[in-house]
Amino acid sequence: MSFKSGFVAIVGNPNVGKSSLFNSILDYNLSIVTNKSQTTRDNIKGIISSNDFQIILSDTPGHIESSYLLHDKMNKNIFGALDGTDLVIYVTDVKEIKINNRLIEIIEKKSVPIILIVNKSDINKNYDLKSIKGNFLKKYLISTKNKEDVNELIQFIVQNLPEHPAYYSKDELTDKNERFLVSEIVREKIFESFSQEIPYSTHVEILSFKNEKEILKIEGNIYSESESQKTILIGKKGKMIKKFSEESRIHIEKIYNKKVYINFTIKVRKWRNDENFIKKMF
Repeated sequence: MSFKSGFVAIVGNPNVGKSSLFNSILDYNLSIVTNKSQTTRDNIKGIISSNDFQIILSDTPGHIESSYLLHDKMNKNIFGALDGTDLVIYVTDVKEIKINNRLIEIIEKKSVPIILIVNKSDINKNYDLKSIKGNFLKKYLISTKNKEDVNELIQFIVQNLPEHPAYYSKDELTDKNERFLVSEIVREKIFESFSQEIPYSTHVEILSFKNEKEILKIEGNIYSESESQKTILIGKKGKMIKKFSEESRIHIEKIYNKKVYINFTIKVRKWRNDENFIKKMF
């Protein structure tokens, strides 16, 4: 059998399970998964390699109406992921009332085949796929928790990839560097530690990443948008920053199998509408 390789983008509205699907296909938690929408801000590529194929999978931010320059950048990341893409997976779920027809129309104009995924079949196994109209290559009702569902999808993806040599070496998992991945771990712990607006108003910047023989030393900044948010992030007597820093340290130690020193400073900056900051960080 000839080797197949290609680029696949996962798109859709926020909080429908795009990152869960991304991680399930990769069989690795590379992308942040929380019950809060708008968690993913940047395109993250995950690479699945075998002897017969290579899938370069992009997890993209949920498409939303823009309120900040950050949202503009997130939407540009979605459209940027479509360039040179061989397949698009549009994800909705059994609870979503309206799919994003505008986004689907943009994809169709690029003449990229679309696979429709309706997620969370564990909630509703009787969902009617015919209720969603559109020119889809195939429609699936799945649960990202079900390995059989995910494996069936992977097989269909491979069938529809072009014959092409691998784009990446077999041992590469992602196109992102270690600093980015660590910043995402810290941001995930912040999302898990707080509710409401606080997580969306934070950005994690890794300033120093020193991977020594017996210890990994990480230092950086966490940006919030107001003094009141900064106070909440720090917590009484530093309780909250200690909490999410400790949870981040434990997570990172499991990945690197060594001791981790982690230290963050919380700074105030109206960063979501700061053009220079957005250009630098994203």
